[in-house]
Amino acid sequence: MGTSVSFGKYSPSVVEDLDFDIEFSLDASQNTVVPLGILDFKNNYENPYFAFNYSLLKSPVEELHFQITDESGKPIYNMGYLEPIIITAPKKAKIQQDAKSNAPVFNLENPIKSWKYESIFKPYILTQPDFTQPGSYTIYWDGFDNDEVFDSKNFDGKRLIAKITAVKGSSQKSIEIDFTTIYNEVKWVDVKINKKTKKIDVELRVNLKDGGAEGFDIENYHEPLDDPRMPSRQRHPSEGIPKEYRDRMRYPPIMSPTRSYQQLEQLAIEGLNYHWGRNSNHFIAKNVLIAEEPYEINVNAVNSNDDVKAIDDISLIYNTNGPWMRSGNPGTVEGIVSAVGNLVSREAICYNVGYLKYSNGWGYRRESQEDLEFKDTAAHEIGHTVLKAYGGTTYSYGHKGSVNVVTQNKKSSAPTLPLRGEIDLMPYFRENELGGEGSQPNYHARRVAAEKDVLSLLWLTKIKIR
Repeated sequence: MGTSVSFGKYSPSVVEDLDFDIEFSLDASQNTVVPLGILDFKNNYENPYFAFNYSLLKSPVEELHFQITDESGKPIYNMGYLEPIIITAPKKAKIQQDAKSNAPVFNLENPIKSWKYESIFKPYILTQPDFTQPGSYTIYWDGFDNDEVFDSKNFDGKRLIAKITAVKGSSQKSIEIDFTTIYNEVKWVDVKINKKTKKIDVELRVNLKDGGAEGFDIENYHEPLDDPRMPSRQRHPSEGIPKEYRDRMRYPPIMSPTRSYQQLEQLAIEGLNYHWGRNSNHFIAKNVLIAEEPYEINVNAVNSNDDVKAIDDISLIYNTNGPWMRSGNPGTVEGIVSAVGNLVSREAICYNVGYLKYSNGWGYRRESQEDLEFKDTAAHEIGHTVLKAYGGTTYSYGHKGSVNVVTQNKKSSAPTLPLRGEIDLMPYFRENELGGEGSQPNYHARRVAAEKDVLSLLWLTKIKIR
């Protein structure tokens, strides 16, 4: 700052010192971001912010502006609308340590996956006059745009540009940096989180295939007393249904599929949307709690043949007039357990209807019953892919600890079917005083993915920065 003197009359005037410098860079220590800081499977802290290093040198400035745009220059976030978190750089290490040590401890009985991490940052947040003074700072941005919406598609293999501008009088200086973001975990789920409406939309891409129909092809067989050297006889599968059972039930056998593949596909999609959604349309599971605030989660399952951006393919099979078919989804081979699973389990969701042979004899299942069961089964089997991606093979194959991982036999420690309230979609249950699943009131309506597992869909959109 200097003064000037006019001859004849002393007239001091201020000459503005416009000399300042700024430095700006991506904080390389924060190389992943999880929306809303959803904790990992073991409740380890996950970073919820993109972080940038900013320094102001020489003298104060009057204004500071921070902006994120996509590679075309379209704004995603402008500081003027929604303030980011800005702290002094020396406080960064302490905040990170506090956040890690204060994350909820994993509790199997109450597996909290969301917590108020903002409370760790709050005491250190600076206001506008503070960060316009010379010093070093960290700017945290949570990925939400100026409408308070986080759209994970903004970060799926995208190049972004961060820009900071400092203004003092007529002097203005800017620095731009570009960085890329990719999904770190899977490519088959996107989320859109709206903080204003407290709604979360999940797009879950599956790869459903037509597995054909069983129970209609002419089959070869021998009667028990036939000489095995004789040529086999032929019959329609429906002829193998015991006549006395058919006479008692009085239903004609199914001679052609009563559900097309397209109908099975739609049932599977509806099952995923209902049983993985937690919203006002669900019978009992109305929301999830994120930082103690209720959010509705709506799942929109989409059938896609994109092998890269969809869950590993699984077949839909129509089955009747023979043995009941077990559904399964062993998924990709990633170890001994999954290798064994692929050997012993088909990768299919089976629609079992009409006359069926069970381990204890023949039975009959109507379409109205099987529609509900098929929706439930589709949500359960495809849910194994979600559990495996979040918690690993043991968590998935073990049905959340309720069965032996290899034999799939139910454990004596498996939970008992709840008499009321939610029924977790993924574990096996022991009977309660009413009996098994068929004896429970509103059984299929009460079935839903647990809050922990639904929140894992958000965690699976974890972003890697580079």
